[in-house]
Amino acid sequence: MCDDFGAQLGELRARGDEITRPVSEQRWGRLTAVRLPSGAELPLYQPRHPVAHSL
Repeated sequence: MCDDFGAQLGELRARGDEITRPVSEQRWGRLTAVRLPSGAELPLYQPRHPVAHSL
């Protein structure tokens, strides 16, 4: 989960990280995924709903 999707993706791309899914707009937020060194995918999203840490 991240607060600024555009900035986070820019930082990951600048480091050479592989973005494995196109950004999709979901009802609850924006979603993509990055490739981990193990080869697994790690989902990354920016919520559009209230999150507990900000309540």
